[in-house]
This record gives sequence, structure tokens and C-alpha cells, in this order.
Amino acid sequence: MKQKYLFTSKRLVIGLMGFALLATFAFWTDLLRAHHSFPAKLTEEGEEAIEVLSGVVRVFRILNPHGALIINVMNEEGEEEGWLLELSPAAQLAREGWTDDTVSPGDRVSVAAFVSTTPNRGRLRAMLIHGNDDINPDRLLVSYGIRGDTPTMIRLRERLPTCGTIDQSYNRTECFLIDSEAMVNLNAEFPGEMGYVMP
Repeated sequence: MKQKYLFTSKRLVIGLMGFALLATFAFWTDLLRAHHSFPAKLTEEGEEAIEVLSGVVRVFRILNPHGALIINVMNEEGEEEGWLLELSPAAQLAREGWTDDTVSPGDRVSVAAFVSTTPNRGRLRAMLIHGNDDINPDRLLVSYGIRGDTPTMIRLRERLPTCGTIDQSYNRTECFLIDSEAMVNLNAEFPGEMGYVMP
């Protein structure tokens, strides 16, 4: 009788462990789906589409699961609409040197973003923060994830001074100072809207 009880207990424990594993798997699957909450819009070639937007910063937050940048952009009808752009998680941004003052509400920006099929959402690829006057140059923050040694990043390093605020050793984001003359030269050498930040 004792052996039968022991055998039944083992089966019960194994069954409960299996259920717990399935529940944990389901939980993490749902969490990952929520974490990557929108699918990317694709080009005709099947690559993630990049759009360039110009506007004014409404909100910038370093938080988890992703930092957030909301900018107000004028649409084709001349109406202002908000765009939510996803950044890296808080710990990664902080480690690289991003702070709450990296960009502020009211700053004029141009951004290149991987756009979503969900309207007015995307992931930040690069951000040009326009200087407030002739003395302060524009700052160009380029986020290339783990692919820091792209041809674009290499040519920017060769042509522009860095801001000194971002830790480049992580090879994920870099900040460059760019004045109007450098902008003209880059656009002449690499034509296209914000072509100097495209992959």
C-alpha cells in the first residue's frame, strides 16, 4: 500500500512540475509578446522600413522595459500628431551615458525611426537634436544596437567630433557634434534626407 501511495505521489509531483513549467512558459511568451508590442512595417524588399520625422519633443523618459520619446509632428493635413518612439531599456541607456537631460521637452529634433504597422509608433534609429542658437552645434545621436561598426557609423567617426557624453565602448550608440557646414558637406557626399544616418 505504501509503495502505491509513493508511486501516486511521484506522479502527482511530476504532473505539478509539468504544469508549472507550462504556466511559466505561457507567462514568458505573453510577456515577450507584450514587450515587443508592435510589428515593424516592411519595405518591398522585406526590410524594416525607416521613416524620417521632424518635430518637437513632448516627453522623454528613461524607463523600463524601454525608454520613450514622444514628439509632436505635423502631418500632411497640417495637424499636429504625437509619435511614440521606443528606445533601449533604462539600464542600457544609463550605462551608455543617456540622462534625463539628453533631450528635453521643447527641443526641435529630426529622427530616423523603424516605423511600426501600428500608427504613430516606432523604434529610434537616430536623432538630430537641433541646437538652440548659432553657438551650440546640433547633436546627432545614432543608435545602431549591437552593429556599431556599420559603414555609416565609421564614416561619421571619420568626419565628426563626438559629444563626449556617450560611452562609445559599448558600440551601440554614439553622439556626434554637427554644425551647418558639416551637415552641408555630409548631405553633398551622402545625398538623401538624413542620409548620413541611414544604414
